[in-house]
Amino acid sequence: MAHVNLLPWREMAEQRAKKRFGIQAGVAVVIALIAVSLSYVVVDNLKQAQQTRNKYLQDQITIMDGKIAEIQRINQKKAEILNRMKLIQSLHQDRNTAIRILNELAERTPSGVALENVEKRDDMLVIGGSTVSNQAVAEFLRALRASPLFENPELRQVVADKAAERNERNSKFVLSVTLVEVVEEANP
Repeated sequence: MAHVNLLPWREMAEQRAKKRFGIQAGVAVVIALIAVSLSYVVVDNLKQAQQTRNKYLQDQITIMDGKIAEIQRINQKKAEILNRMKLIQSLHQDRNTAIRILNELAERTPSGVALENVEKRDDMLVIGGSTVSNQAVAEFLRALRASPLFENPELRQVVADKAAERNERNSKFVLSVTLVEVVEEANP
């Protein structure tokens, strides 16, 4: 039988396979390096783009914070101005109210009653005076009740003045009345 030596052929096939494997491994490593490099570049570009967006958003937030602070300052000034306007309107109304109260008291005071003092305490008037008779005080209370400026008139005290019996007015009285808040119409 003939003897054939296949050994060199196997070695050559094995060397070719090793060489092919080395080339394939080298190509795979190069492809892997290219893929890693590309992914690094892509990720770096995405990171840069996101950082640019974040910086833009931070800048816009800073701008908006400034605008919000300005709006708050404007709102605070507006509130201060409105408070001043209310105070001025209140003072103006109080000035007119005092005149209206005195005119109303003069108009509603019946004959036989003399007012000696009028004191304002918050939304209440305390009125003191002298009278000829208790009927005149009762008439004064009815007149105050009918007034649009006053409500709840209440007689607090009536004292007969013995020293003034020769005088016409021989009784002193004190009464209180609640002021009705009067809203004045604006003049055109």
